[in-house]
Order: sequence, then structure tokens, then C-alpha cells
Amino acid sequence: MTLSTEINLFDLAGKTALVTGASRGIGRNVATCLARAGADIVLWGRDLAGLEQTRAEIEPYGVQVAIDAFDITEAESVTRASVEAIERFVHIDILVVNAGVNILRPFLEWTPDQWNHMIDVNLIGAIHTLQAIGRHMTERKQGSIITMASIYSHVGAPDNSIYCLTKGGMMQLTKSLAMEWSRYKVRVNAICPGWIETDLTAPYMQDENACAAGLRQIPLRRFGRPSDIGPMAVYLASDEAQWTTGQGFVVDGGQIAR
Repeated sequence: MTLSTEINLFDLAGKTALVTGASRGIGRNVATCLARAGADIVLWGRDLAGLEQTRAEIEPYGVQVAIDAFDITEAESVTRASVEAIERFVHIDILVVNAGVNILRPFLEWTPDQWNHMIDVNLIGAIHTLQAIGRHMTERKQGSIITMASIYSHVGAPDNSIYCLTKGGMMQLTKSLAMEWSRYKVRVNAICPGWIETDLTAPYMQDENACAAGLRQIPLRRFGRPSDIGPMAVYLASDEAQWTTGQGFVVDGGQIAR
């Protein structure tokens, strides 16, 4: 008997992935990587033009792509979009909860409107999404959920208090849901990026002194790129990670290994 030596690891063909915050940056790269691995893709975000650009980058891989532009802080919109995605694709196998915002500001300068906005996007929007798609996955008794936490789920940082609050909450939510939904064969893990060069971090990157100080903290001596994050999402979405749940995978160039 001749055994095939071909091993097709991380194959997502036949699966459907839903990515929030998919109009740019990490979300766009994650969606593109999942499509390269064969998954059909649902793109959520507020920026329709950005979602269209992400779709244009994905379509050459020959998978189906749907986009839906709305605000995930609105529970009714999340419910409506979830129903429509499931009706079109029948099943959602992979969920990437990526949508988020960040503003650097000293803690004493924050106002209620400002911190409520960040909490609404980074946590409340995630909760709406996790409830809607999590209900579908637990009923089907299968699925992989990937939340986008941060190195600031694990360590603090000056002028970053509210962001740290939301990302710490995301990590704890990830662990809790992993335990709660394990009975339904739904895995829940987090990716915890360090400093990634995106629109979100552009103001910081324009400060030469801040960049120099930041790079001194990173053993690999460069900031991350969105392309450093997508491959980790593919692994966590795949059957190769079927015994992995409740974990936070830090991708930060070694910054918090100090």
C-alpha cells in the first residue's frame, strides 16, 4: 500500500468565516488569510468603501464573499446581520471578533462619553456579536471563535487605561466562554497583538521619540504588521487546533517576555 505524503494543513475549504472590523488593518489581513486557506468570508464593519476593498483583495482566491456595513454597538443591527449571513451561507464555522478602537489619553482626562464609546465598541459590540453567532454555533455543536485581545490584556500601560480595561475584559470573556461552550464543541481563543502598524496606531507611529522608545521594548526590533496576525487566526480556525481553547496567543515580537 502506498501512503500519500501530501499533508494539507490548515485547510478551511467548506467553512465560512465571519470577521468583524474587516475594512482595514488586522481585520482585513485575517479575512484574507482565512480566504487563502479556502474559507468563504462574511465581512462586517462600518466603512463600506473599506469593506469593498477587502472584498476585492479576497475575491481572487475564488471563495464567496459577503459584506455588511453597520455599527456593531447596535444590538438590532447585529441580530439582523447575523440572520442574513446564516441564511446565505447556512452555517458560520469561524468567528473573528476584531472590531475595536483605541485612543491614548491620561486617565484623569477621560470623560464619560469618551470611555463609554470605547467600551461600547471594544466590549459591548463584541458581546452582541458573540451572543448572536455563539447561539448559532452552540446549536450546531461546532465552531471556532477568535477574539482580538491585546498585550494590554496582560500588562498595563500609561495613557492606555480604558483600552487596557476593555482588552482585559475581552481576555476574561474569552476564557469564560471557552469553559462555558466546551460542552458544545465550540472553541474560544484570543490573539493578543503587540504594537501593529495600522491606521489605529498611525498617530503613535508618527512620533519619532515614541517609536524609538517602543522599539527598545521589542526584542525583535520592529513593530508588527497585520500580516503577522492573520496566520495565527488560520491556525486557531483550523481543525489542527481542535484541542486548543481558552488561550491567549501573544504575538508581539517578544515585548512582554521581558
